[in-house]
Formats: sequence, C-alpha cells, structure tokens
Amino acid sequence: MNLVQGLVLAKELFDTIESFDRQCSEEEVKSKKLSEDLKVMSLEKAQLESDKRKRVAEVFQKRAEDAQKLAEERTLAAETAVATANSILEAVAAVKDKLLVSTRQEVERVNVERTDVQAKVVEAYQDAFVDTPEYQILVQRLMTIGRKQLVEWIMETHLEWDISFLRQAPTEVPSFEAVPGDERDGVEDQIIPLVMLEGPQWADP
Repeated sequence: MNLVQGLVLAKELFDTIESFDRQCSEEEVKSKKLSEDLKVMSLEKAQLESDKRKRVAEVFQKRAEDAQKLAEERTLAAETAVATANSILEAVAAVKDKLLVSTRQEVERVNVERTDVQAKVVEAYQDAFVDTPEYQILVQRLMTIGRKQLVEWIMETHLEWDISFLRQAPTEVPSFEAVPGDERDGVEDQIIPLVMLEGPQWADP
C-alpha cells in the first residue's frame, strides 16, 4: 500500500467517524428532544388529570351547593306554610270565638224577647178573658193537646187570628190523638206558636 492509498483510506475512515459522530449527535439531540417532549406530555397529562379532577370536584361541589340551596328553599317553604296555616287557624279561631259570642248574645236577646212576649200574651189573655168561659176553653186546649197539634189546628181553622175567635169558641174541646214525642208542655210554652202567626188583634169587647 502506498502513501496515497493510505491517505485515502485514512480520509475515508475519518469521514466515516465524523459521519458517525454527527449521527450520534443528531440522535442525542433527538433523544433529548424526545425526552423533553415526554416531560411536556407528562406535565400536560398531569395538568389534564388535575383539571379533570378539578372539574369533577367543581361539579360535585355545585351539586352539593344546589342540594343545600334546594333544602333551604324547601325548609323556608315549609316554615312559610306552617306560619300561614297557623295564621289561618288563629284567624278562624278568632272568627269562631266572635261568632260564638255573637251567637250567645243573640240567643240571650231572643230568649229575653221571647220571655217578654210570652208574658205579655199571657197577661193580655188573663186581663181580657180570665173570667170568661172562652178563656177557660182556650186554656183547656193549651193544656190537653200538644204544641204541634195546636199550631196545626190554629193554622187550619184560624189563619186570620182575631179576638172574635174567642167569642165564637166551641163549647167542646176538639179531640186529638197523641203524637209520639209531642209531650205536653207548660201553658207559656204552648202559647208561643200564637205569636208566630200574624198576632192577636186586641179589640174592645
């Protein structure tokens, strides 16, 4: 081998080594870049997972907040309903008490008026006819028949109640069959139906 061939061979060997070094450098650069890319990808993956966990946590937190808000609204609605119901019950109780008081007062007033009318009717009959046979017949009717039968008899035979009825009273008391549950009351109670009609028209004898 001569010198020229040795130089050519050495140059080829040097070029080969240099080419190999360049390839190694390039591969090293690629490896570093790949390593960096892997790191970036790992970071991005970690960030994505973190964001995902964060979003999931936010979703669950929002659901919890919505559930709590709904529970508070329902509680408030229930409290409002209870308060409204209590107000209505109090108002109803107040109206009921007022009605009961008014009813008792009205009943007392009617009883007073009723007693007063009874007394006046009895007094009028007694003053005008206590010594007449017609009065005795009327009293006998009141004492011997039931109140319901007396009202029916008066309304059937004397719709226009007048003092002349006493002067034309029959000498015999009409006979009536006893009605179950229509027990004979006192004279004053029996006279009550008389004032429920047009009312006696008192006239001079």
